[in-house]
Amino acid sequence: METSTIFQGLPRLAMTLGALHRGAGSTARLGVVLLSILLPCVAASPALAGDATENDVTIAARTLGFMEKPLNGAVRVGIVYAPANLQSSRDANALQKFMTNGLAVGGISMNPVMVPVDSVGGAKVDLLFLAAGVGAYASKAGEAGQAKHIPCITLDIDQVRAGNCAIGITSQPRVEILVNRDAAARSGVNFAGAFKMLIKEF
Repeated sequence: METSTIFQGLPRLAMTLGALHRGAGSTARLGVVLLSILLPCVAASPALAGDATENDVTIAARTLGFMEKPLNGAVRVGIVYAPANLQSSRDANALQKFMTNGLAVGGISMNPVMVPVDSVGGAKVDLLFLAAGVGAYASKAGEAGQAKHIPCITLDIDQVRAGNCAIGITSQPRVEILVNRDAAARSGVNFAGAFKMLIKEF
């Protein structure tokens, strides 16, 4: 799988953090840990572009572990979708399948809750995972994330650019982690300093 310049720069980042070790041991240790956690995701098998994969969900979970206030333990993941849209329903079902029985990644156990987009405001969840195909209704997920102060993550990068979701993950044709600064600030999402070197903010 071709990786983005973010992940191609990992060896250089490791060297930089190593050089900082004497003056900033905690930062260096964090850098080494995040490198060891993310690199296995990059090496995973490729899938067809546009298809949600277990690798996408794993990268998402590991990314959430590097928030300043990381999620941990059993996490209720609200999979937000548009029931009337075939693509959205299919994507949501795929995401649910990957998380069935509690997908354990790092210190997180992801437990899926299917949430029709019209019901997202009342959903009792710890995290929103926006499925594809929600369209303009995705603004409801953005509003819910802001009101509940919980992160929203998606594979639909257009929704991240629109500010309806704070975090976007792509793994095809290359791996990238994108963060909408404004959407992240509105929902109280912030990442640890060293991890910011591995994400693309806009």
